[in-house]
Amino acid sequence: MAEVVYRPLETELLRTARALGCAVLDGGGMAAFQAVDAFRLFTGREPDGARMLADLAELAGAVTAPK
Repeated sequence: MAEVVYRPLETELLRTARALGCAVLDGGGMAAFQAVDAFRLFTGREPDGARMLADLAELAGAVTAPK
């Protein structure tokens, strides 16, 4: 189960799916890695994807790990 929502990262759909035993992914990874690719294209520099993902999770107010 995946839901491409950036905020909130933890949605009712994901909570319910997780409670039912489904493996879930939030939209944070997609948002961060779209930003990684855009940064690379616009600047020609290699961004720190892990840091961008961590910053997004902090800004979104929820750090969630895929299960």
